[in-house]
Amino acid sequence: MSSASPPATTASPWFRSPSFDFALILCVPFLTWPLVAAANDAWGPVVMAQLILLTATGHYFATFVRAYGDRELFARFRVRFVAAPVVLALTCVGMFVGGYGAQLMVVVTAWAFWHWLAQAFGFARIYDSKVGSFDARTALLDKALVVAGFVGTATLTDGAVATFGKLALDAGMTLPAPATVATLQSVVGVGVLVVAVAYVANLVATIVAGRPWSWQKQLMHVTTIGYYWFAFAWLPNVLIAHVLYELFHDVQYFAITWITCQGRSRRPGVTRWMRSMFRPSWLAAAVFIGTMVALGGVDAFGRHSFDAGMTRNVWLGVFVTLALLHYYYDGFIWKARESALGADLGIQHGLRAAVVPGARHAAAWSAFFLPLGALVFTADPIPPRERVDALAAIAPDDFYSQSELALALTRERKLEDALARYEHAISLNPGFGPTHVLYGAALELHRNADAARDAYERALACPPSDRSHVDAHVNLGALLAESGDLAGGCGHLVQAGETGLAAGVERLLGLSAAMPASEAGSARSYFEAAKAVVDRNPRNGHAQFAMGRQLMQWRQFALSKPHLQAAADLMPDFAPAFLTLAQVQAQLGDGQGALKSAAAAMRLDPNNAQTRGLMERLGGR
Repeated sequence: MSSASPPATTASPWFRSPSFDFALILCVPFLTWPLVAAANDAWGPVVMAQLILLTATGHYFATFVRAYGDRELFARFRVRFVAAPVVLALTCVGMFVGGYGAQLMVVVTAWAFWHWLAQAFGFARIYDSKVGSFDARTALLDKALVVAGFVGTATLTDGAVATFGKLALDAGMTLPAPATVATLQSVVGVGVLVVAVAYVANLVATIVAGRPWSWQKQLMHVTTIGYYWFAFAWLPNVLIAHVLYELFHDVQYFAITWITCQGRSRRPGVTRWMRSMFRPSWLAAAVFIGTMVALGGVDAFGRHSFDAGMTRNVWLGVFVTLALLHYYYDGFIWKARESALGADLGIQHGLRAAVVPGARHAAAWSAFFLPLGALVFTADPIPPRERVDALAAIAPDDFYSQSELALALTRERKLEDALARYEHAISLNPGFGPTHVLYGAALELHRNADAARDAYERALACPPSDRSHVDAHVNLGALLAESGDLAGGCGHLVQAGETGLAAGVERLLGLSAAMPASEAGSARSYFEAAKAVVDRNPRNGHAQFAMGRQLMQWRQFALSKPHLQAAADLMPDFAPAFLTLAQVQAQLGDGQGALKSAAAAMRLDPNNAQTRGLMERLGGR
């Protein structure tokens, strides 16, 4: 039975179609920027940095589909596909378990940076190949433009400089002096300008000579390099910058994977599950995307669930292994010059790329193991104070580094310098609430209550970020209560939530306890404000506990008992309330009551040594 040859098709300048390319490759920033901006306003940058794992880790799955679902490709690179996972898993898990995770992440970040860069270059060459442009000079300038754009962003924007600087410091690397960084930035700036001029000149010459050129590629360069620059130069928060570009990268990767794997699944030599996953239907596309997001969800769940210890280290090692495999495999399985892959992408006259010989390929692994070994054997821990100074020096316009230095100066009670740093950080990013909260706290230490109140109110006007609104409500509520505005103070403390209100009470009590004997009147006013807050919110168990515990520490046992009893009644699962109540009852001579309370604490927290000791002293078991 004969089969007819497929009809000849006209070469298309698009990956798939104008609508597909505009939506998922060329104009992705116009989709991702509004989404990320809205999500940031709703949830804050910390949550966004966690959620990006859904697509960042998820898109690794697309690589493994191509590597292990294409039997022809697997047969061609069998040794790599079998050996690399074992070698990298042993290395990554061993590094995290051995306490060298920070050193590993420096190398992983370098691979990730190159991976982003390589995707931008690869997409550019695909667009040129689609229109029949195979000029070697143009290809070289494409690579130079992408390298200059990405390296320029990483070295000429303070947010990116601070980000990479923190990675280096975490790994024990000493940062270069500010003068050295400035010289490097000048060199890179000149290099970017030279490459840009050469690129434009070659483009003009190509058009004038009537040679093939792709306007889609030019648009892609603008949106890809421009978006990377925008993310780190225009946006003051590097957490959101990373989320912004990572999502852009992931969407583009989803798109090219769907196109190529759908084309590949039509030909023989693929697994049944790959053919099923890439059949032409909306349901198949949804399953493909859902599976990727599910992988990212597993990673996000594990990082959230495992806070520390061996389990978390193994978990991180496994998922860093997946990341490195993704970067490594992509270096040789997505070659547009390969005739088979070129056919899947609709590229006519594709060429078979040369395979790097095995020995030379193995030697290339030195780019992973040599830097890693150097970091492990030469890096020394950097003291926290030196870290802060180094980052602020090399990234003077990174708001977060300036804020961290201001916090360090505040702790050293160098308040004038701290306030100046906070003001600079706020000028760089006036919409970041946590900086306003810290600035307000420093102003309070500087005895400027009115300015502190303004700072807390500005923090509440910013989008919530981590605990910024809770901390602002707590500090502002306590400040108002201290000044005699009990109604206003309680209002803010209530808005801070149940534990937030208790934190406000603890703050007032702490101030009362910290007052010297010469300021007994101030100490009493702080205590009265705290007591008034508790009296206005008698159903807040945490606040009752805070008051009772402080009174116990002041050896006011009779006054402490009703507050601790209320805390135990309101929070029947809170073991510290029962333990503290038992201690107070014992001091008051109520042995039976103390034994009963201690037994309740023991049931809730049977491993607490303090509770066991009290039980023994009371004659219990």
